[in-house]
Amino acid sequence: MKEQVSNVHVRKRLLATLTIFTLIFTLLFVRLFWIQFFKSEEFLNKAQAQWTRDLVVRPMRGEIFDRNMQLLAGSATAETIVAIPSEVKNALKDDPGLADKISTELAVVLDMDVETVKDRITRDASSVYLKRRVEDEVAQKVKELNFPGIRTTIETKRFYPNGSFASHVLGFAGIDEGLEGIEFQYEKELRGKTGQIVYESDARGREIADGVQEYRAPEDGMDIVLTIDSRIQHIVERELQKAMLTHAPKSAGAIVVDPYTGEILALASMPDYNPENYGLFPQANWRNPLISNSFEPGSTFKIITYAAGLEEDIFSINDSYYCNGYYEVAGTKLGCWRRARGGHGSQTFIQVAENSCNPGFIDLGMKLGKEKLFEYIHGFGFGSRTGIDLPGEQVGILFDIDSPRFSLVDLGTSSFGQGNAVTPIQQIMGVAAVVNGGQLMQPYIAKEFYDKDGKLVKENTPSVVRRVISEPTANELIEVLESVIINGSGRFGQVQGYSSGGKTGTAQKINPSGGGYMPGSYILSYVGFAPVENPKVVIYVMVDEPSQGPQWGSQVAAPIAGRILTDVLQVLDVPPNDAEIETEPPAMSVIPNLINLTVEEAFPSLELSGFNLQIEGDGGYIVAQTPMAGIEMPITSTIVVYTNKQPNGEADEITMPNLRGKTIREVKELLGLLNLNVEIKGSGVAVEQRPQPGEIVNTNTTVVVEFTPPVQ
Repeated sequence: MKEQVSNVHVRKRLLATLTIFTLIFTLLFVRLFWIQFFKSEEFLNKAQAQWTRDLVVRPMRGEIFDRNMQLLAGSATAETIVAIPSEVKNALKDDPGLADKISTELAVVLDMDVETVKDRITRDASSVYLKRRVEDEVAQKVKELNFPGIRTTIETKRFYPNGSFASHVLGFAGIDEGLEGIEFQYEKELRGKTGQIVYESDARGREIADGVQEYRAPEDGMDIVLTIDSRIQHIVERELQKAMLTHAPKSAGAIVVDPYTGEILALASMPDYNPENYGLFPQANWRNPLISNSFEPGSTFKIITYAAGLEEDIFSINDSYYCNGYYEVAGTKLGCWRRARGGHGSQTFIQVAENSCNPGFIDLGMKLGKEKLFEYIHGFGFGSRTGIDLPGEQVGILFDIDSPRFSLVDLGTSSFGQGNAVTPIQQIMGVAAVVNGGQLMQPYIAKEFYDKDGKLVKENTPSVVRRVISEPTANELIEVLESVIINGSGRFGQVQGYSSGGKTGTAQKINPSGGGYMPGSYILSYVGFAPVENPKVVIYVMVDEPSQGPQWGSQVAAPIAGRILTDVLQVLDVPPNDAEIETEPPAMSVIPNLINLTVEEAFPSLELSGFNLQIEGDGGYIVAQTPMAGIEMPITSTIVVYTNKQPNGEADEITMPNLRGKTIREVKELLGLLNLNVEIKGSGVAVEQRPQPGEIVNTNTTVVVEFTPPVQ
């Protein structure tokens, strides 16, 4: 009986042992199965990390060309200094002081901080960049040092063969990626895909001489062909550079577009920068104001109001309109620039456009109503992005007509280009829609994308956003804009040998601190096209706050556009159409009476007459002018006006003008106009005066002026 119990006990123990071993083997099998089929890749990677090393091989960044295959941005090879920390650490086992030696000597060659170098060469990483894209002589010095774990590898370095040319189109690229312009917009296409060099290493991380190496080739980026025509871009940049020198503005910019396709043929802004050395320029220079800045457009916006009125058939271009100098809206008188002289009187609506008569456009806006006017404003693309393929495009700011704060005054000012903020790219595309027969096009700059084998991968093609006006309306408006060039303020934008159309703008700048507009601060603009019969290009020019010369679009922006268009049409082999229009502005004009006008009121009056304006004093009212009104003088002559805080006849005090350099006749004439007496000492030109310039004196004060003969 005891023997049977013992046998049962033994069998139980054997069964338990067998069960335990079976469970253990089952767990081992499951674990091995898990490792083999679910974790094999992870452990293989860990194993490879122990006996292999790899270096990244950068792809060649795609190149950028203009439409005629002129290289605008390219890539050249350059060596990069790389550290393999595991190799450095293994070498330290034989020479503990080697890290300090490597750090010290490399810091000198690479112009780096010693501690930075030491941190990188001993970092816990498979490879670390020490300095990228160094000059050839620097790379050679590193090779001569022959330190363990310090290697060189080949990378690409971006270069721009034309310096600052088209910088606001191209943008620039940093070490590994595009940061502005086309370089940023098409980073994915230009970048390509990285490759690798994998090699076997020993326990100390050193490359095995006969070990297996694997090269995984990088995939180079695509080349991009732009719509930009370098010939036209050069013309535009040349004229903008002249404008910067002549008028000393804060900035100047221009866009040239094919109205039928939306292709941007040129886009430039000054001041610009060199993409290769972008860090040496103020970041403000990187910004592209032609797509990223919005401002009140002024009279160039009147084209939209005119187009809406024609399309809605609320007027005919030969209808009459009487301008008495202002248009009263809800108790507010919105003035015409000829208000001080009683307005334009009776005129046709063609003349309303030629004269840039604000009340005439307000009348159109009121007849359209807010819903219909803003339907066209939105239809022409304002208040939304154009979709141009450049980064940073802004939408602008339009009135919210559904807001209870929107008033009839806002409707009135919107009709002639005040109150809403728009971008230059929106303006040129809106006018291009008129020029091409009524279709709003999407602008674009990147035209074609090619792989490194020269195969066309993709392309951008013309895209119609929508039709905004009918073709008959567009054709009628084109005739009106041609008339503005022939008979109106746009005559300074005439294109020699070609018919053209356009509209000038002189927009007041909003005071960023609040409180309306900044006195004397303007954005001058012009938008035009040529030839009228078959327009090839549309141009937009803006000059922001010129500090020298005239202060209106007709005499600053329009001539720039005219010169650009003349050269562009010749470059495009457009034959002159021998248009029977004046290719030179009228030689003479009668000087208008500016006395008791404000400076702001005087600007538009002189703009149409064609004279330059020089302001003396900082008062609000013009109290004297020279030459006097009514005299016929050559166009572009300068009229000097003297200002005071009160109008003439009301002022008891006068701010003394600067008389130095004037003749006796000029001094007598000027002081007489200011109701001041004069005591003459000597002869020649004025060299000294009492009271001094800028002092406040009472009327009828005697001014002592000393003269001396001019130096021969």
